[in-house]
Amino acid sequence: MRITRLVSLGAMLCGLSVTMRMSALPSDVPDPKAADFGPANLTHVRVSPFEFQATSTDGGDRVPVLGLGFTFYSSGPAGWGAPVHLPGGSLLKRIELDYCDTNVNQDHLVLKLWECDNQWTSCNSVPGTTLESVSGGCSFVASDTVSQRIDNYHHGYALTVNFNAFDGTNALGGAILSYQLDVSPAPGTPTFGDVPPSDPAFQFIEALVASGITAGCAGGNYCPDAPLTRRQMAVFLAKALGLQWTNY
Repeated sequence: MRITRLVSLGAMLCGLSVTMRMSALPSDVPDPKAADFGPANLTHVRVSPFEFQATSTDGGDRVPVLGLGFTFYSSGPAGWGAPVHLPGGSLLKRIELDYCDTNVNQDHLVLKLWECDNQWTSCNSVPGTTLESVSGGCSFVASDTVSQRIDNYHHGYALTVNFNAFDGTNALGGAILSYQLDVSPAPGTPTFGDVPPSDPAFQFIEALVASGITAGCAGGNYCPDAPLTRRQMAVFLAKALGLQWTNY
């Protein structure tokens, strides 16, 4: 697993009063727009520390943190969990743990992402998503070797974090999940007689018809080289974007 670590000098825990530095993106992750689409871009979803809930009665406490408001520390064995909400069909590519850690005994925070069945009775950790904090102050650790297809119908997803120090030297700053939207692979049998698998647009045309955006041009064909009218463009865009408006 390729792990990215960045330690912020001078950002240190002092008892229960700490200053949390907001994590910066590593050099290989471009600063995103509010929302990016397509296989070339990552969209980042932040899971704040306030979304984590204790998974047992000894789950620890929330304490005020200078510069952040609140975060968590543990006064005993502590496990916390948070739900994950990512678009169905998206491809999770990266996960990040934001934290403060000054424990010198190697008792660190451990973050994991879990994929469960639809009844939450059987869960498995997602490969490449187990992250552990590093003593030295406020920083982040990230893995960019994740490759997990999100299936919200058959599965549920959740983050867990374990506090392994019980003296306030572990603080949770949250997590960041980064995903891509891409186009599904083409089927083995073509839908249209004039768009064989060798056509460079085969995968994308098949995605359009499978999504109900197009039905072709009649006679079992797609007419890939025919000009597109503004009327057809309106149908394609409205269906693809799911455009809605209020009926008065």
